[in-house]
Amino acid sequence: MRYQVLGCFGGEAPGRRLSSFLLDGTLLIDTGSVTAALEVASQARIDHILLTHSHLDHSRGLAHLADNVFGVRKAPVGVYSIEPVLDGLKASLLNNVLWPDFTEIAGAHGPVLTFQSLPEDRATILGPFTVTPVRVHHTVACVGYLLERDARAVLHIGDTGPTDQVWHVARQASHLKAVVVETTFPTRLQGLAEASGHLTPQTLEGELAKLGREVQVFLYHLKPQFIPEIRREIRDRFGSRVRILEQGATYEF
Repeated sequence: MRYQVLGCFGGEAPGRRLSSFLLDGTLLIDTGSVTAALEVASQARIDHILLTHSHLDHSRGLAHLADNVFGVRKAPVGVYSIEPVLDGLKASLLNNVLWPDFTEIAGAHGPVLTFQSLPEDRATILGPFTVTPVRVHHTVACVGYLLERDARAVLHIGDTGPTDQVWHVARQASHLKAVVVETTFPTRLQGLAEASGHLTPQTLEGELAKLGREVQVFLYHLKPQFIPEIRREIRDRFGSRVRILEQGATYEF
């Protein structure tokens, strides 16, 4: 499984792109920076988009991707999440006010985008992947995804504070190779993290204890203004056991 980091930050600044991850060139998790990171030809090869939640730093690129691939693809791009996430996008982003509804705008080969809700805690096959969404704790409806292909699995967790069910799923996945999880604020801002549904290095330590096994752990969603501070905390608490994703890098799982 080839996991390409298009963007991995919890805010945008020069050289710091928003969350977006491409698996094997065809499945995208979140769209924060997809159109800034990929040429249009590569955008057009994306068949499936998984959205963790509706917040703009994870979803806004969907609008521009739809615009870019209109008239280029011969099939719609499938957009997937749990129903509350898709409802939020239809109401607040692709609502024909903020941006056109590309599930209704059709080219020669049908609509540009199709929305399909996924059942929580149940596996769905998308091309070569098996995908299971699991609800996590955030200020809006949000999920993590267990992604399986060729007897290998990666758990990608959307924005979250302390949560439980997603770690239960991780413990049950015997072929789990890696966990990707956010850490947004330094521990000195623990109150802000709790109010906004995010993790700090301190709460991350408690969450990883729930995993109960040794797998590769990668972090993302660091706020740009706190990157040096969070990096120091992660190094001091975890050593080399936990790594921070590098923008532009590709990981093989």
